[in-house]
Amino acid sequence: MKTLIYAHRGASGSYPENTLKAFEQAAKAGADGIEFDVQLTKDDVPVVIHDRTVNRTTNGQGPVCQYMANELKQLNAAAKQTYQKQESIPFLSELLDWAASYPSLHLNLEIKGYGQPHERVIDAILPLIHDNRFKERLVVSSFDHMLLAKLQAHLPFIETAALVKGPLFKATSYLKQLGAKGYHLDSMYVSKELIEEMKQANIAVRAFTVNDTTTLKKLFSWGCPAVFTDFPTRALHLREEFM
Repeated sequence: MKTLIYAHRGASGSYPENTLKAFEQAAKAGADGIEFDVQLTKDDVPVVIHDRTVNRTTNGQGPVCQYMANELKQLNAAAKQTYQKQESIPFLSELLDWAASYPSLHLNLEIKGYGQPHERVIDAILPLIHDNRFKERLVVSSFDHMLLAKLQAHLPFIETAALVKGPLFKATSYLKQLGAKGYHLDSMYVSKELIEEMKQANIAVRAFTVNDTTTLKKLFSWGCPAVFTDFPTRALHLREEFM
């Protein structure tokens, strides 16, 4: 089975990250999936942006959670890339509506809670992902594993994936107890043995964030279920050569 290629925050190596432009370019390039980050505005609208603040990627300043959704929409998410046309921060609802045009595109929604109450986050996101159109292609991931467990209690048919900063102790038993079907970790911690161990447990290892040729080739050769990359076109060409 071929390694799936997820465009990390869209084709973020070439286009403004977490914008519809970056996602559209990734889909057109043939990426198997896209990864994107979701958090809440002051008025509890789920929006697609990675950082706690808007400082790095927009022409605004301050925490995302202090903006009303309509205020956030006025910011330019391509402001730091002056050669790009203006792009707005997508609402999650907008991104999911766009994704309906690509029914085979895998979606990895990473929840960035940033300390917000779990129920508040779940109540905001749940109505947007509860229907069956995303049942087979949506993975919800987070570093907040308790949040994932609570979400899965509401939506048992949605696949969840534990994001980790380093390898888990007794990973298989932990992930099974959590109910997670995905194990997302830095590529430096991924080995052929880990991939095989997780496959036996029906858990998919997905490695982030892989932009160099050597590591991509290694992961392809090991049969890693999926990788996240900022440059999906490059990874797709390499996979084609490898296959």
